[in-house]
Amino acid sequence: MKLMMTMATVCGLAASAMAQDISQVNGYYTQTRVINDFSGTSLQVNGNPEATPGVANTFATAGSGSMRFQEQFSAFEQGNFANKHLAYLSTDGGASALGLSHVQSWSMEMDISISAPGGAPRKEAGIRFENPRPSLGFVDEGLVLVASDGEVAVFGAAMPFSGLGPIYTLNTTARLKFEFFAPGSVDPTLGAYRLTFTDAVTGVHTTGLKIWGVEGDGTAGYNYGTKVALVAQNQRNPLIADSSDINYSNIQIIPAPGAMALLGVAGLIATRRRR
Repeated sequence: MKLMMTMATVCGLAASAMAQDISQVNGYYTQTRVINDFSGTSLQVNGNPEATPGVANTFATAGSGSMRFQEQFSAFEQGNFANKHLAYLSTDGGASALGLSHVQSWSMEMDISISAPGGAPRKEAGIRFENPRPSLGFVDEGLVLVASDGEVAVFGAAMPFSGLGPIYTLNTTARLKFEFFAPGSVDPTLGAYRLTFTDAVTGVHTTGLKIWGVEGDGTAGYNYGTKVALVAQNQRNPLIADSSDINYSNIQIIPAPGAMALLGVAGLIATRRRR
């Protein structure tokens, strides 16, 4: 009876995780020029020219395996800070951004490269999180940052800060793996994350397992409806025809590793019981 109750609980957890399964991602809801300080740049998204330069556009890009932003700046182009472009994970072919379930564990792994004439001014890539904090009335923005000057770090969106230092080598391809553990999967009440970054030159680096603190509004991980996007944010060298090529490829998304692990344990228990 206890075994049956355990299996029922585990299956219930798995069903809950699959209800909003991140593995159903099949495209990107892509918004260009979220910041548009340099409206005259030439921009391509997955090889497609921007429809209307200087105006925010939405691209519905089929498939979840790759995303690429290529931007060209003319020499002496006038502007303030940077341009920013976002590609949100989508489960409806790019019609809208996916809002995650806050109870589902998952991992996201990809090849990532930044190609630019120099490390400065910074070109920034990585994974952006928009974590709603409804009781506080704002969205807490966070980032798994990979920068052209080599910095790799995790911060914001209620995530504990981790800085891995200047470990990324510009103009090379690195492998990034980010794991989110929902509250209750590795800690009785709190969420957690782990970043593993493998650089072509500096090798393997990891934050280790980082457990969430308890935020003042009770946030212990991501909240219901958290959005995830791939990001390209580009500053420019005003003295040259500057450029940025931020390429994400071989993207793999694995849902609910915590629930899958529970199912594995339950299966082991059942096997031993039968013996």
